[in-house]
Amino acid sequence: MTRIIFVLFSLLISSNLFAKPPQPAVAIKEPTVGDTVNKSLIKRLDTNIIRSEMESSFRATRKFRVLSRDKNTMKAILDEQNFANSDLAKGDAASSGNMNNANYLILPIIQDFKFHRTHKPLPNFDNKFKRKDWGVLVVDAQMLDSTSGQIVTTFSLKKTFATKESIVNSDTGSPSSIYFSKMAKGIAAQLASQFVAQVYPMKVVKRNTNEVILNRGKDGGIKIGEKLNVYFAGEALIDPDTGESLGSSEELIGTVEVTRILPKITYAKIVTETDPQGLPMKMGNILRKQ
Repeated sequence: MTRIIFVLFSLLISSNLFAKPPQPAVAIKEPTVGDTVNKSLIKRLDTNIIRSEMESSFRATRKFRVLSRDKNTMKAILDEQNFANSDLAKGDAASSGNMNNANYLILPIIQDFKFHRTHKPLPNFDNKFKRKDWGVLVVDAQMLDSTSGQIVTTFSLKKTFATKESIVNSDTGSPSSIYFSKMAKGIAAQLASQFVAQVYPMKVVKRNTNEVILNRGKDGGIKIGEKLNVYFAGEALIDPDTGESLGSSEELIGTVEVTRILPKITYAKIVTETDPQGLPMKMGNILRKQ
C-alpha cells in the first residue's frame, strides 16, 4: 500500500514538473474615441468590430488566452452564475469570484478616422461621375501590465484603403461597411504581431552554416523574402533612480532574409554578419523587423 502511494505521489510530482505554464491572459477593453476624430463620422465607427477583430487576431497567434470584457458577455456570465446559485440549478457553473484575471490589458484609443466617398463630374456627360472611396483608421493601443498597473508600451497602428475610380450615374452614397471591417482587421493584425514581439521576442533557436532557425512560424507575422535585423542582447539595464528594468543593451550584428516558413519555425539565410569570429550569430540572438 505504501509503495502504491509513493508511486502515485511520484506521478503527481512529475506531472507538475513537466506541466506547461498557463499562457498569458489578455483582455481588450472597449475602444474609446479621441477628441481628434470628426464627430460627424462617429456613427460609421463601429468599436465593437474593432475589438472583435483584435480578439480574433490574438486568438490566432495561439500564444495567449483571450478574456472577454464585453459588457453583454460579462452580463451573460453573471446571469448564469446567479442561475447556478439558485434552487433551479445543479450549481456547477463557474462560481462568482473565480473568473480569470488578465495579465495584460489593451486600451485602444481611436485617434483618427476618415471614411469618405468623392464624386467628380465627368466632362461632356450629364449625370456621369467619377467615384472614389477612401478611408483612414489610426489607433493607439496602450499595453498595461495588470500586476503593476504600469503602461508597458503604446502601439501606434494605422490602416488605409482607397478604391479605384469608377464611372457611376449618381453622386450620392457612402463607402461600404466592408471597407471599415477590412481596416479594423488590418489594425488588429498589426496589434497582435507587435504585441507578440513585445512579450515573446523573435529569437534564433539554432545556427546552421549559412542560415538560422527562428522561433516563429506561420502565425508569426513574417513573410518569405522579408529581411530582419539580428541583435546581440547584452547586459541588463537598470534605472538607477527607480530600480526598474529597462531591458538589455542590444548590438546589431547582422541581417537575415526569410527563406522558408513552417508551422512553428522559420528558416532565414544570413545576408550580413558584422563580426563572424568575435560576435557570430547564435542561439538566443534577438531579431527585429527592419
